[in-house]
Amino acid sequence: MGHSIRCINQIPPGAIVLLFAVVLLMQCCLANSQAGSITVGNKLSGSTRANTSMELRQNLTIIGDIVVETGTYLMENINLNLTGKIIASNDATVIIRNATLFTTAYESIVLADESKFIAENATIVVNSTSRGDWSEMILGDETTMNITDSELYGHLYLISRQNSRTYVKHSILKGPSPSDDVICGVLTRDNSTARIQDSELDTAQAGGNSSIYVYDSIIQTKGVFAGGNGLVEIENSLVGSVDTPPWLSDNSTLRILNSTASTISFRGLTLTVEDSRVTDWLQVQGNSTAWLTNVSASHVTAINNATIWLINSYSGAINTRDQGRVYVGWQLPLFGIVAVPHTWLPILQGIAVLAALVLIIALLVFLNRRWKKWQLQKLKQYSQTSPQS
Repeated sequence: MGHSIRCINQIPPGAIVLLFAVVLLMQCCLANSQAGSITVGNKLSGSTRANTSMELRQNLTIIGDIVVETGTYLMENINLNLTGKIIASNDATVIIRNATLFTTAYESIVLADESKFIAENATIVVNSTSRGDWSEMILGDETTMNITDSELYGHLYLISRQNSRTYVKHSILKGPSPSDDVICGVLTRDNSTARIQDSELDTAQAGGNSSIYVYDSIIQTKGVFAGGNGLVEIENSLVGSVDTPPWLSDNSTLRILNSTASTISFRGLTLTVEDSRVTDWLQVQGNSTAWLTNVSASHVTAINNATIWLINSYSGAINTRDQGRVYVGWQLPLFGIVAVPHTWLPILQGIAVLAALVLIIALLVFLNRRWKKWQLQKLKQYSQTSPQS
């Protein structure tokens, strides 16, 4: 210790002053560089920054994760480049507003414990470089994701599990290319719910006792899937394919109202289509029941004990295989629905043609008799009024 003291005592006073000046200059330079951008090697913890916000009108780069464990974390008016993910828990809320987020994490956003993620007028671009070719936003434990007036781009799935909720309104969720293999969409599982309104996305898939409601939207690239006791309801929308993959098939339910679909392939419990149009083909299989009311379809097929009811509907072609059944019916006043097997249609058409001919003949006979009777009355009147010779 004494030797160290002697060494210090031998340093000139001017050198000590110069050393302090260099340290002070380094601190000033570091502070100025952090004002322009923040690059960190560890996590930016929301637990110690709750009720704080990023409001810098410039580019910001964060190497690592953003962790919000309580309170509200706001990212506003900022372009944020994030190498990690956003993690929210313990009823925390993350808001990205009027901002752009670029992330390369496989799990770009992870919500747990009733936390919330809100995107308002935001652009989120996800390009995973860590695992596989796609990215995920994971919702669990009764969490909520609300996307409004925003755009999400990337090979990305918003996956809702464990009673979580997803709301998409006035937004676009699109893959980087129109390929069916590179898509962006919403998946629900485990009693979760998604509501999509006035938006455009590549796919929506409901399974595992979950539900998806689509209103005034466009889902064309990959389309809509339902299975595993899932419910999908589509209204006033345009969709590409509406499908129930065999690996998801169970007691799923599909409702399509006032919409247009290119194809429908259903394998579940109940399919209901009303006031809609199927531009290509509709196929139902398994022990499924499909009710089509005021629907036009180019081609209808029932397979494997499936039953299709065409009520006030039209199909260019009807096929059945393996005990599939198709009934054609009409909604009549006072009588309700009156339906017959589609195989009866040729017979009914023949009967209808014969009935029409009989009706026409009966009408002609009736008119002919009326005409003769009228001619006879005119002749009688003429003979009574003419002068006698």
